Amino acid sequence: MKKKNGSFTISLDFELYWGMRDVVALEAYRKHLLGVWKAVPAMLALFEKYDIHATWATVGFLWHEDVASLKAAYPDRLPEYEDRYLSPYVYLENVDKTEVAPDDWKRMHFAKTLIKKIKTTPHQEIATHTYSHYYTREPRIVSEAFDDDLKQAVKIASEDGIEIASLVFPRNQIDPESLEVLKKNGIGIYRGNPDHWAYREGETGKTFLQRLYRFADIYMNLSGYHTTLPKKESRGVCEVKSSMFLRPYSPELSFLESRKRKRIKDAMRYAAQQGENFHLWWHPHNFGVNMEKNLENLEIILQHYQTLNKEYGMLSLTMRELGESNV
Repeated sequence: MKKKNGSFTISLDFELYWGMRDVVALEAYRKHLLGVWKAVPAMLALFEKYDIHATWATVGFLWHEDVASLKAAYPDRLPEYEDRYLSPYVYLENVDKTEVAPDDWKRMHFAKTLIKKIKTTPHQEIATHTYSHYYTREPRIVSEAFDDDLKQAVKIASEDGIEIASLVFPRNQIDPESLEVLKKNGIGIYRGNPDHWAYREGETGKTFLQRLYRFADIYMNLSGYHTTLPKKESRGVCEVKSSMFLRPYSPELSFLESRKRKRIKDAMRYAAQQGENFHLWWHPHNFGVNMEKNLENLEIILQHYQTLNKEYGMLSLTMRELGESNV
């Protein structure tokens, strides 16, 4: 039997401030968020230049143009986390108290024009990152609310002519029971986590040892390459595991950038040789600052993909293409 071609998948968690509001103050993250408006077109230009098929897992809130239209589209059941401040709906109760200029506030929370640009760029998949950046492993009062959240995510995308087939769980919190809700809402593919103790997600926070190990693993091959093939779950959905996170450029750690790139490129080559998939992911806001250096790193990685495409026939596949073609 002929060995399958290796493949290269990129997925991006497109969330703006909805993915950061319980982590960092809005004003403190302003440059990263506003930088997204230049970073996304620049990434799309590179993807088109190197014929890259990428998946953009998009928070449903981003489709709205203002707070009024968002509030008018609330699902029937809201998550109601035991820690109520995890809820973006609680955050929205106080948006009128912000001191951020209205136009900047909108650009840090809504992105319909960027979604349109992604949609019109060849070979880009728009997937969901849930409607509200929903946490499936946080304690909730209304556990059934996830179904309503996904229904709304699918609905708002369909109104824009987009069929949602893939999902990335916020914070990579994968609750096995939630997989049945994916299937119920027509979503057949999700991004999983690497099979390694340091990359297990789901519990609130990560241990210090996990953080330290992950940091070192970015620059040295401690945990392996994490290349895989899609796996059909018993619940009828397909898991497409991630391989590595593309850590953004840091001026303080610039002397390690070549090691980071080598770590990724070695894993890509291994996937190409073994007929497996290498899955790289990051957030667009990671490129919001130090943009030139981040784009330079990305282009070097994409050039390496083209080399592997010529040498081994490596394919660039979205999450949907990978899941549907290998199961």
